[in-house]
Amino acid sequence: MTHPLNPAMAATSPPPVMEARRWLSGVTFPDGRPLINISQAAPVNIPHMGLRQAIADAALNNPGAHLYGPVLGLPDLRAEIARQWSASYGGAIAPDQVAITQGCNQAFCAVMSTLAGAGDEVILPTPWYFNHKMWLDMQSVTAVPLPTGPGLIPDAETAATLITPRTRAIVLVSPNNPGGVEYPAATLTAFRDLARARGLALIVDETYRDFDSRTG
Repeated sequence: MTHPLNPAMAATSPPPVMEARRWLSGVTFPDGRPLINISQAAPVNIPHMGLRQAIADAALNNPGAHLYGPVLGLPDLRAEIARQWSASYGGAIAPDQVAITQGCNQAFCAVMSTLAGAGDEVILPTPWYFNHKMWLDMQSVTAVPLPTGPGLIPDAETAATLITPRTRAIVLVSPNNPGGVEYPAATLTAFRDLARARGLALIVDETYRDFDSRTG
């Protein structure tokens, strides 16, 4: 027996990750030059022994590890993230403004489910992270492409021309996935100002923030 699918779900594009993995099918590498897979934030190697030991110790010795924790995350972790981000960005972020999620994909899904509904629009610079487009498609939210050109840096003035009464948010990913480009501070500032002026949400995905090659 088959069941009908949500048309929006059925219309999504397949993830490119599996296709990229098929490129390696049947390929062999010399012993002195093994393949080191850094193409996806999903490690294929087991964690370091120290981390595995810490997880085992918590499972055996910490009863609280087996119970539901605070919905928005551990208070100490939220406080530490608020402290670090306040120092990094020169602002004042309070712990109660921080929520811990199971990765940035869950955060994106939660935010977009809150901000946008069927028929609304969200601006995505090209090339975009495929999961962002997929989630918007699943929710019948229109992804509006923002062309970036050879340098892959989005332009706020160009984005302004794409805003309509249905626009709910602009999404930026820096360092970018999949392009790897690190957006200049001036670019982020320009988009912040645009979002404020037009009453839009600015969503900044910084999954690879700790890999930024720049100092300061």
